[in-house]
Amino acid sequence: MPLWILFIVVSFFLGLSISFLLDYNFHEIERAFFSFVVGHAISIWIIFLLACLNGSLSIGVILLCIVICALASLIFFRTKRKSFFEFFSKERFDKYTLSFLIFILLYLLVMNLYGVFRPDESGNLYAFHTVWADYPFHTSVITSFVYSADFTFPPGYPQFLQTEMHYPFLLDFYSAVLMKGGLDLRGSIIIPNIIFQLSFFGLFFFLAYRLTGLKKVGILATFIFIFAGFPPGLQSSGIHFLNPMYAVIMPQRTASLGMAISFAIYILLFHALFTEDNEKEKKPASGQTHTHRELILAGALIGLLPYIHAHSFMVTAFVSLFLSSFAFIRKRDLKIFIFLFAPLILLSLPQILSIRTGVSEDFFVFFPGWAEENRNMIMGFDWSSIAASFSSVTKTILLLQIFWALNAGALIILLSFGFLKANSEARIFYLPFLFLFFIANVVKFQPWYFDNYKIFIHWLSLTAVLASLAIFWINDFGKRSDKSLATLSLATLVIACTLFGLVTHVAMVRNDYMVWSGEEIKIAEWVRENTAPDSVFLTGSAHNHPIPSLSGRQRVMGYEGWLWSQGFNWSKVMEVKRDEIAIYKGNYSLIKKYGVDYVCVGPYEEAFAMDNHFDINYSAFDDKTRFYLKYDEMLGGERWRIYEVIYK
Repeated sequence: MPLWILFIVVSFFLGLSISFLLDYNFHEIERAFFSFVVGHAISIWIIFLLACLNGSLSIGVILLCIVICALASLIFFRTKRKSFFEFFSKERFDKYTLSFLIFILLYLLVMNLYGVFRPDESGNLYAFHTVWADYPFHTSVITSFVYSADFTFPPGYPQFLQTEMHYPFLLDFYSAVLMKGGLDLRGSIIIPNIIFQLSFFGLFFFLAYRLTGLKKVGILATFIFIFAGFPPGLQSSGIHFLNPMYAVIMPQRTASLGMAISFAIYILLFHALFTEDNEKEKKPASGQTHTHRELILAGALIGLLPYIHAHSFMVTAFVSLFLSSFAFIRKRDLKIFIFLFAPLILLSLPQILSIRTGVSEDFFVFFPGWAEENRNMIMGFDWSSIAASFSSVTKTILLLQIFWALNAGALIILLSFGFLKANSEARIFYLPFLFLFFIANVVKFQPWYFDNYKIFIHWLSLTAVLASLAIFWINDFGKRSDKSLATLSLATLVIACTLFGLVTHVAMVRNDYMVWSGEEIKIAEWVRENTAPDSVFLTGSAHNHPIPSLSGRQRVMGYEGWLWSQGFNWSKVMEVKRDEIAIYKGNYSLIKKYGVDYVCVGPYEEAFAMDNHFDINYSAFDDKTRFYLKYDEMLGGERWRIYEVIYK
């Protein structure tokens, strides 16, 4: 069995053994999704820590992690005297649920196989637009882990020289583990995508089912989530709420695992905090329930999230604080806080302190209205006096009401009906997500305002549940008078919630982009085979430059948009950019300043020069006392040259 398959299987068994320690009554399909998510959340951290201790990501480290996870699984199974075969012993697979989940699996297979590095006959790789925009960053992180000789914590940031990585990188590290275990780069990305995306949608379905008691609500809520939102290009019309598959789930791959873990946490919290105690659950001596295990596990999973997906960490921590506070008021049991927040704080605090060193002043700032034009209008209102401020508050509320009526449309109306129809537990469970929606409308969590969408997407998922409940309520009410009219209203409401998302999906499939040509892939292969793993390259700042994206080599400075949105000091970024321009103009002393080993001069560098209005001094690189021309080829009608720097 290939090592990468063995790692996935052992991770699943680890999660499965943990699931048997809980008193939660899993549906067996639900248990499978839960096991994949929880097992991997733990195994990824184990192998990461082992790599840190070892100083490298090696086959030996992977094998050691597999042994540790296997032994832990055996211990947990023996603790509860469970075997794998008991996984199939209770609730059977029902065709209703299974057919739906098979459809979701097929959908995700199509999305990933078509939209993520799809090769053509010439070896060119194509992707959806947002995947084209984001994945070269992830591949640069993955390949830096795979091809680097040494491994340290914090790992180096491959897109900006001499900088520590504070971006959540553990899912990319997991892809590197799979590559070390025998997978190619595309497989190491697509397989985790499908596993965690399917697990997210599966757990989403089951949470909706648990909240409402209706499987049809789970199916419709998942469908609405997938096809909610709008296509891009409508910002000038005031529409910023994009389709979640287009904007987050497909391109921002860390969100797939983050959302899957989040919904495992939500299921644990709902069971632990909203399931009434009964005599079977109580211990004879103290009356304490066994739900403390769910709280401990939920706290631990939240604590593991910062370096997996920071936004999911913020959301789940807030939701857990809100719901546990409500449960404490109701039950007066301080152990709820202890069981939940002790592991959460213990595991997350070191990560938060590390990430905090990379946070700039552009994080967590007052930014009313979410979108920039809203913020500018709101800040432009008259706030000079109490009377003027009262009028401005009224204008702000009206502005945001119109904005979200346009951006969320039918979901906002259906949310109100669904909230009325839902039981009290579902209403209370939804409240922290509603509060987060309001918070994300007044606070900007990262330099780029749109990154608040990663907060909104949690609100969207729970809103889709209540909207689906409302749709079926309206449909059932209509059946009492006219079944045909009720069916028409059902179809109309579903279409109103999903039409523009369907349009977005059509556009995604029709408008794909070439990420790298076959020739560019060969250049990256040449770089891996002919340069040292710790080499520093000077390149243009294009986001999909093949050398940093595919060879795992460090470059002086990458795409400015990533550096800005991830909070790098902008003055420093501009300083490095000016130095890069000066080097391409012929300033050899700056090469020494940055310790550059190789300089690339090709079509990406020519585009960099054109964008920044300067001419490359080609003659400067002809000085054989300073540069050795190591690679010189015409590829696809473009000349590629790679110079090795000679240090005296």
